[in-house]
Amino acid sequence: MCEPALKPPKPSKVPPVEGDGRCRFFVAKKNRYCPFTTKSNSKYCGEHMVGKQSNLLDANANVAKTRVPCPYDPSHSVDLHKLKRHMAALCNARPPEIWPTYTAPDCNIALLPPGYTHDSFEEAGALWKEEGLGKADPRLMLKPGDLTYMSTTSRVFSDWAPPEVSTSQKHEKQPLDRQSVERLLKPVVLSYLRSVEELSAESDAEQCSLSELLIRVRCSEEFPTDVRSHSALDQKRLIKANQKHAQQQASIVGHLEKRGLLDSKYAFIEFGSGKGELSVYVHAAAVAANPDTAPDSHVYLVDRKVFRQKFKADQQDNGVQKTQDHRDSSQQLERINIDIRDFDLASLEGLRATDPLTGNPVLRPIIAYSKHLCGGATDLTLKCLERYQQAGGHIAGVAIALCCHHACRYSMYVDHEYLSTAVASHSTESSQWSHDQRSDFRHLASMTGWAINLSPPVSPGSALEKDSEPAHYSGLSYAQRVCAGHAVKRFLDIGRVRFVRRQLGMDDAELVYYTLRTTSPENLALFATDLKD
Repeated sequence: MCEPALKPPKPSKVPPVEGDGRCRFFVAKKNRYCPFTTKSNSKYCGEHMVGKQSNLLDANANVAKTRVPCPYDPSHSVDLHKLKRHMAALCNARPPEIWPTYTAPDCNIALLPPGYTHDSFEEAGALWKEEGLGKADPRLMLKPGDLTYMSTTSRVFSDWAPPEVSTSQKHEKQPLDRQSVERLLKPVVLSYLRSVEELSAESDAEQCSLSELLIRVRCSEEFPTDVRSHSALDQKRLIKANQKHAQQQASIVGHLEKRGLLDSKYAFIEFGSGKGELSVYVHAAAVAANPDTAPDSHVYLVDRKVFRQKFKADQQDNGVQKTQDHRDSSQQLERINIDIRDFDLASLEGLRATDPLTGNPVLRPIIAYSKHLCGGATDLTLKCLERYQQAGGHIAGVAIALCCHHACRYSMYVDHEYLSTAVASHSTESSQWSHDQRSDFRHLASMTGWAINLSPPVSPGSALEKDSEPAHYSGLSYAQRVCAGHAVKRFLDIGRVRFVRRQLGMDDAELVYYTLRTTSPENLALFATDLKD
């Protein structure tokens, strides 16, 4: 008889006792102990044993086992005595022996913090981590049998500290008081309302309170809604019970078709491609639109992660029929495993061509697209496209679904000049780093979660307002926080459109609700075209 499956351990605030096999690490943020089990004679689970010596001796060495974070990827840990072999041959995050020609470290960061090239981790490590700039040093190793890292300028760790000393303490953002919330939000909401023409530039809105301004915020109504579809996804929509992703993908492909961007003369670049499902459908749509010349089109899938379960173009259960066109598509799709921050698109060999008339080297025109490019990755992508254009490349179209504004980073945001119109900076130039402005930006980015972590859009004072809700540190009601979070999100997106128009020269850049909010709360996309003869 089969024994019933063991239930996962339940989190508890009760301290573990000797012999119960529970991890003794207290998760302060969740106010409870870790529920995972431990190995015999160890007080901590594998996740929380980092930096702590256990009582368990290694069978091949008469030393206590100590787990340390992997210098290449701190999301996992390894026994100290195995670290050298792990870094040399086992770690999937280890850097290549020869870097690809299209690698240019930090080339797409809009504004690097002062001292980034020479400060040590002790001096600026917390700032680097908060800005998403933490990076492993390929030369980082350990002295044999020692707990000291040889490098003192690692983007991840400093010299190894004793177990009781944390080398990666997070600087928690302290909740703002109500006056600070209004100081931050009011100019941002004003800028947003004027951008969407809810206020005239001559109005005396500065005299209004934040609550009065939030009443004017129209969630998911200020930009046009255009939900499209495409026949390339008809089969998938018939098979899949969950239509969420199929509807979003179909609308993105439909918008590419509407704008005349499904042409084989373009190279297609998907940023943040994940498993590559969207690109399979984009290629299928390009094949259908250009049956005679489609084999000339090439699709590049850019992502910093390597996905084990890649989307297969010939899987019928995924909604893609087993046609010759789809089988050929796998030969036209090329994966580029790189962080967008380091991606020099103009150096990609496949985008280089020769002008048939002059014989001079040229760059192929491209279409850049993505489905939910999270936070700062959107800004990195736009800077990547700007660099491509400056190198002589032509960007024919952009289609990026926007999301995860809480993950936006001050160092990566594309338009600090625009940012300074609503977020005060003590620097004399917008191109200079401002610690005060960065602090305000972090708070604003965290407020964007109010727009989607609550219920569907409501209006302040409406029947959906919660009369019995507990007091919030911001002093805003439930519905007011929804509107405030929405205004901050759209404020950041409007700055991105401004960048595309000014820096990329794509005057028709616009924000469009490409799918319904009931399908996805992150339903806004940035579209732009520049079709040249």
